Amino acid sequence: MTAAVGLSGCADLGLSAPSAAEAALACPKVSIIRDLSEVTLLRSGGRDLNDMESRAALADFAGTCDYTSSGVTVNVNLYLIAERGPAMKGDSARYQYFVALAKPDDTIVSKAFFDTDVTFAAGQPRSGSKEELAPKIPLPKDANAKDWKVYLGFQLTPEQLAFNRAQLKR
Repeated sequence: MTAAVGLSGCADLGLSAPSAAEAALACPKVSIIRDLSEVTLLRSGGRDLNDMESRAALADFAGTCDYTSSGVTVNVNLYLIAERGPAMKGDSARYQYFVALAKPDDTIVSKAFFDTDVTFAAGQPRSGSKEELAPKIPLPKDANAKDWKVYLGFQLTPEQLAFNRAQLKR
């Protein structure tokens, strides 16, 4: 469940075409990185889904952007869904994700990490959260952020990344 679409223009998302000024000051492209869109937490020494404590996915996002004289703030609501696994003890799981800002040439200029806890109600196999983010792109006045990028993903260990890639091959 990966989303890889950019935010629409900063104007109201009505049916009318954006004005030339609105089109000129477009929002940066926001993407959830496919290989980093899911995380599976296995119990210590675990190797397969029988050892899964929980799994989470960055499912979708929505947002807008606001231009000021000092830059652009990208307001993003990130939706995370989680699933309880057979090896889970307790009723909550903690996940770490990141937000990275990249220049038009894909040079990463900043990367911030965030932890989120998801609590599972008694007897419920799934839960989720909505994360509200507001990364800021420092730009000179009247500069355009349309070619900048905002990357979202889970911060994975090398083992978790290998697990994800193996699952994608199946």
